[in-house]
Amino acid sequence: MPSVFYIGATGYIGGAVLADLVGAFPDLDVTALVRNSQHLNAFKSIGVKVIQGSFSDTDIITSNARAADITMNMGDSDDIKLTDAILAGQTARIAEDHKPPAVLLHTSGLAVFASTTKDGKHDPNAKVWNDGDEADIRLINDKMLHGAVDERILRAAEKGHTVSYIVCPGGIVGPSTGPVSAVSVFIRFLLDITLAFKKAIYVGEGANVFHMVSLDDLVQFYRLLFAHILSGKDANASPYSRYYIAAKNPLDWNHIATVVGATLKGMGQLEDGKPQSISASDLQPPVDIFFAASQNIRAERAVALGWKPRAVVLEDYAEADIKAAWEKLQK
Repeated sequence: MPSVFYIGATGYIGGAVLADLVGAFPDLDVTALVRNSQHLNAFKSIGVKVIQGSFSDTDIITSNARAADITMNMGDSDDIKLTDAILAGQTARIAEDHKPPAVLLHTSGLAVFASTTKDGKHDPNAKVWNDGDEADIRLINDKMLHGAVDERILRAAEKGHTVSYIVCPGGIVGPSTGPVSAVSVFIRFLLDITLAFKKAIYVGEGANVFHMVSLDDLVQFYRLLFAHILSGKDANASPYSRYYIAAKNPLDWNHIATVVGATLKGMGQLEDGKPQSISASDLQPPVDIFFAASQNIRAERAVALGWKPRAVVLEDYAEADIKAAWEKLQK
């Protein structure tokens, strides 16, 4: 089995995917970057080797990315210095160590495909971003949210410095399943904004949409993709054909705000759970992109690998997820 350098092991997505991969591939040789010494034993207990360090320890990241056959960045979709450190190691692996290119499996975010309009509306006739169309993926640029890192990786792969796979999950819900307890970034984001405004909010009419996915289904996709990577079937293909949208159904922000407001009112954290409309100008970038823009996407490549995600019903997850995020916030 190949060696894996794993970044983001204590995170909500990263921890869940790591726990699943070491279970599905018991011979996998994994080394994880972990910042907090209190978490070291949690990973050692599942057979994962640990290096203590943070995203800012670029020398550690470069040397381990250079040594590993596969580097998985599950930690930060916008950290350019982190990305450059990984790519520097993988480039040196080829140029100086005379080894074949290593794989970089990077987690981005679906907001890269947000509409340019930020008015709380959804235009079903606007451009549809299709991960099965390389021409669409070639349009990703550094002006898009998450685009600066995505573009960097795609260009490096085009030059042969890495074999890249990029995954764009939607808004993720569901209980934490990693070695270290974590909460949904999407839910924590909603909680923070709602508490800041002291009310559940949406922009304009709240008809703009965000596409969702459950953590369980997302983990299943990473397992399918990892098996596909091990097969080496498309290692020499265009990097623009190795870009995956991992999301299922859209939910409009009026509905999202309604569920969040009702849940927090039921918890006694809001006096009035009814959501209220605000203007996008009341939000700071990049928060306005999430709350005021919309998405038109088509996820073809993940389905082609055999992925069968279920539609997300937010009401099924909201209470448990928001309570978990609230408890984490209190700590």
